[in-house]
Amino acid sequence: MTHPIVTAARGWIGTRFHHQGRIRKTESHKGGVDCLGLLAGVAAELDLRRPDGLPLIAADETNYPHQPDPKHLRACLSQLLMPIPLGGIRPGDILLLRIDESPQHLAIVSAMSDGPGIIHAYAPARAVVEHRLDDWWRKRIEAAFRVQPSNVKVQMSNNP
Repeated sequence: MTHPIVTAARGWIGTRFHHQGRIRKTESHKGGVDCLGLLAGVAAELDLRRPDGLPLIAADETNYPHQPDPKHLRACLSQLLMPIPLGGIRPGDILLLRIDESPQHLAIVSAMSDGPGIIHAYAPARAVVEHRLDDWWRKRIEAAFRVQPSNVKVQMSNNP
């Protein structure tokens, strides 16, 4: 069964990368989103909730530099989501990744036919992409987080 967060994130694949963007692609528009925007979009689509029951989307921020403040980003994630051990990641979890040695990038864990994957808005790819969580990416994992299961209001799907 595919986790609803993964299903929703896959709907954003192909959306072009745009710093601070929050628009998913459509047939008539290429959209534009960055790594935080992807999470915000998925949270809005699924009405994901914070531990206090408020919508996660209410905590969205769009006034940040190209290289966000890693301490602020991690503090916000820790407040809004459940920190989990790196050895316990599974589809639907959120990863904080180091880029240029700084924890500043976010990705959603997925499941691919050949193992774990990640879905993220990746500037070098200029789009939202999904690919294997290979050793190169694993070495960059700084922290992992999970939306509390009771705060995911969508039923699990049987779709891959």
